[in-house]
Amino acid sequence: MAYTDLFNEGIDDLASALVTATALKVVTDPRNIQPPCVFIDAPDIEAHNWNIAKMTFPVRIIGMGPANLDAMRVILQMTAAVLNGKVGLTAARPSALSLGGVEYAAYDLTIAIEVQTQ
Repeated sequence: MAYTDLFNEGIDDLASALVTATALKVVTDPRNIQPPCVFIDAPDIEAHNWNIAKMTFPVRIIGMGPANLDAMRVILQMTAAVLNGKVGLTAARPSALSLGGVEYAAYDLTIAIEVQTQ
């Protein structure tokens, strides 16, 4: 089923922009996380009126393990690419992801976009 509402289109637009910026696989379902990748989690939504809203996404850039300086430098480079991609990056924090007993270096991003109906 194709989702054509403004919120799902916002997720699709952000995913497309992140693929362009990072050249990594972008996933929206945690079951599909396979480092290296970018994971877009469920957004907070703030409605301005009936057809315009702000969506704030927690996004995680996940590098290859182990979580060391080499991996972090690659992730910093991808985070800089996201900032340069003009996708609404408002904050970034270092983190890590434990997956299958392996610790992966990661960066947690906050990305805000505005969506509206046509």
